[in-house]
Amino acid sequence: MVKLDRPTQEEFDRWFRLSTERQAEDRAWVNGTDAETERAQLDAVITVLLPGGMDSPNHAFRIARDETGEELGFVWVGVLPDAPAGACILFDIYVHEKHRGHGIAQAVLGQMFDLLRADGVTTVELHVRADNVPARALYARLGFVADEATDGAHDLQMRKVLEPDPWTARAFVLERQHVAVAPLPERGWILDISGGGEGIIGRVAGERVVAIDRLREELDEAPAGPLKIVMDALDLQFPDGTFQTVTAFFSLMYMRSEDHELLFRGALRVLAPGGSFLIWDALIPPRKNDARDLLSCPIAVGLPSGKKVSTSYGVRWPAEGRDAAYYPRLAEAVGFEVVSRRVTEQHVFMELQKTKPPGCA
Repeated sequence: MVKLDRPTQEEFDRWFRLSTERQAEDRAWVNGTDAETERAQLDAVITVLLPGGMDSPNHAFRIARDETGEELGFVWVGVLPDAPAGACILFDIYVHEKHRGHGIAQAVLGQMFDLLRADGVTTVELHVRADNVPARALYARLGFVADEATDGAHDLQMRKVLEPDPWTARAFVLERQHVAVAPLPERGWILDISGGGEGIIGRVAGERVVAIDRLREELDEAPAGPLKIVMDALDLQFPDGTFQTVTAFFSLMYMRSEDHELLFRGALRVLAPGGSFLIWDALIPPRKNDARDLLSCPIAVGLPSGKKVSTSYGVRWPAEGRDAAYYPRLAEAVGFEVVSRRVTEQHVFMELQKTKPPGCA
């Protein structure tokens, strides 16, 4: 079994050095130059192409691992500036030599194609050395077709059209949301509801965050920093008043509407008096008679550090929908005070507060 994980910073740095060294050598062979010259040119391009390193928008880096966690390889896909809509570049794929010949590259690319389809990509392009016969054969098996090349060309451009996934026909896709996350309160512990996956809150506040999720694999995927605990958000196993802040970053959309009240009551209980419940979530239109039953919400997240994170969330589309008044109405019903609410594009940010008892400073 092959699993794709987001790399740690150390893993990314190590793999990216290898990737750029290999690309410089390939470019030197293709252009008849030397690797040092090509590396200098690559460094200049990468500064523009990846301003945020591995968190740069429109690029995805993944480490391939087996079921034991051993590294198998690395893959990098991304979008060039001014590329046509839906076009993506396979910049690099690498498999450790000892794992070659076992279908690893094919499994990695198959999973990447699924991720790209979900993000609206329709075409994947790549360049391959003309003398790299094994790679050309692999790409041909996966459906890549070589463009017509001039005689004597040292590299080939190949292109694959991604056929629509059956999931696409079932999904209503919101416009890409641009979400700016401000610095979080500087005092007290932060409980992050469903804090696995991208781990946005953990990226912002690090070790002050207790990230919970029902799925261990989601927590394993999130960046290091927070304390990670497998726990059901509907059954919070913390004493009253433990946290100064509770956060829910696009996690309420994954829950049934009938479970939201229980979650809000649990968040209210574990918050200290005066503590805040911060919510970011999609505004979901009612489904009515639409035959589609899934909803996809692509987002681009701006962190306080200036880094960008691009991802997409997919859920079952609730028939009743959830408008801008849905969560404030629920919050007030269970005892929260709505301090602020900001609606932007098709998502909402809210700050709810647990009011202090009379006489408390």
